[in-house]
Amino acid sequence: MKRRSRFYFAVLLLAISGSTLCHAIDRAHYRELFQKLGTLANQKDWASARDVLTEIGHELPAPTPRYMLSVATIEARLGHKDEALKWMEKYVATGLSFDPSRDEDLKALMTVGTGPKIAALMKERSLPVTNAEVVCTLPQADTMPEDIAYLKAADAKSVGSFYVSSIQHRTIYRVSLPKAGGRECTMEELPLPPEAKRWPTLAVAADPKRNVLWVTASAMPGFSGFPKKDEGKALLMEIDAKSGKVLRRFDPGAAGPAVLGDMCVTSEGTVYLTDSIGGGVYRLQGDQQTAKLEKIADGLFSPQTPVLSRDGKRLFVADYTMGIAVIDLPGAGTAPNLSAKLNYLPHPDNVAVVGLDGLYQNGDSLIGIQNGTEPERIMLFVMNSAQTEITGAQVIHQIAQLDPTHAVEVDGWFYATSNVGWSKVDDNTGQLKPGEKFTPPVLLRFSERAPWHAKN
Repeated sequence: MKRRSRFYFAVLLLAISGSTLCHAIDRAHYRELFQKLGTLANQKDWASARDVLTEIGHELPAPTPRYMLSVATIEARLGHKDEALKWMEKYVATGLSFDPSRDEDLKALMTVGTGPKIAALMKERSLPVTNAEVVCTLPQADTMPEDIAYLKAADAKSVGSFYVSSIQHRTIYRVSLPKAGGRECTMEELPLPPEAKRWPTLAVAADPKRNVLWVTASAMPGFSGFPKKDEGKALLMEIDAKSGKVLRRFDPGAAGPAVLGDMCVTSEGTVYLTDSIGGGVYRLQGDQQTAKLEKIADGLFSPQTPVLSRDGKRLFVADYTMGIAVIDLPGAGTAPNLSAKLNYLPHPDNVAVVGLDGLYQNGDSLIGIQNGTEPERIMLFVMNSAQTEITGAQVIHQIAQLDPTHAVEVDGWFYATSNVGWSKVDDNTGQLKPGEKFTPPVLLRFSERAPWHAKN
C-alpha cells in the first residue's frame, strides 16, 4: 500500500540497512532520537543535530541512503564541504537521486569540488530505463488500482481473470486484457454486498487452492467517506470471484488502529497479511471454518507486501522505512514469539531497499516495486541461493511519474499497476489535491525470464 510513500522523503532519517543480518532498533528509542533530531533541526542547531545523528549512526550496522543524505545536508550546513561531498557520493552510489535545488546548502555544494560530477551522475541515474511494456490503460481514470491479482479458471480450457482493488470506489474489478491491437482493458465490477464496500479496498490476492479471492478493506485514519466511528477498523474477507458473495470475514483484533494493506496467499492456501500502521504481521491457515487471524510478528515500522521464502520457513516483508524484514515462521502448533527481535536482510551499501511496496519471488531473487524513492522504479534484488542476503540489484523499469504499486506473476510475465494516482491525492484524506486530476491507470508487464539483463 503506497499511502505515506512521500514520508520517505519528508523525514530526516530512515533506519536500518547493513552488511550483516541485523535486528531492528527499538521503536520507542528510534522515535525519541528522531524527535530530538527534529527539534534540533527546527532550531537550526546543526552541531547538536550532527551529534544526535552520529549517535543514531552508532546504532546502525550501516548507513541507509537517506542517512547518507541527512549527514551530507548537516555537514554542508556546518560548512564541511569535503565531508558533505563524500556522503553525497555514497548516496549517489545507491542509484537514487535528489534535487539539490530543494536545499540551498546542497545546491551550493553541487558547484564545488566533486559536486558537478555528483550532480551529473544523479541526472544520469534518473534517465528512463524501459524494460516493461504497456499492456493497456484502465478505462476509469479514478480507479486507483491499489493491488492486482490473477485467478486461473477452474476449467483448463477457459481463460483466467485479473482483479484489481479500487481505493476510490471501494470495490473489486474484474479486468480483461484487450484484443490484439487494442490499448484499453475492460473492467467489470464484482457485485460485492454493501457491507464489503464500506471502506476502501486495499489488498486482493487469489487463492488457487480454494478458487476464491482474499480482499482487505480498511477504514484508513483520516480518510473521508465513512462514519468516524469506523476509523481504524480493518477486515479480511474471503470472496467468491463470480458472485461477489462474502464467504467469511476475519477481524485482526488489533488493540489500536489497523490498516490491512498488503497480502500474499501461498499455494497451500495460507494467507499472510500486514498492518501498515500497527506494525503487525498476521497469518491465517488451516480449516477456514475454525481458523483465526494470528499475529506472528510485531514491531515493524510500516510493513507492506509479505512473500514466502523458497524454503517456506521464512517470510520476507517489505518494511517501507526500514528495508526487507525476515520473519522466522513458527511451526505448526507453535505459538509465535512476538517479543523476538526482527531481522533484516543484509545487502551491500550501494543497494537501496527502502520505499518498497510490492515484493515478489523470482527464482532466488526478489522483484520489488519501489515507489518511495526518487526515482520510483521496479527493481530486481539478486540474492544468494540460500536467500539469506542480497548480493546486488538492477533496475528493471523507471520512468518519470511511474507511480506503481503492485504486481502479479502470470505465465512467465509480471503484470504491474502504474500511474495509480497516489501522488495526486492527499495522504490524510484520500481526496484529490487542489489542481490535480486523475489520468487513466496503466497496466505494465515484463518477463520474469529477465531478457532485460542484456540491455543494461
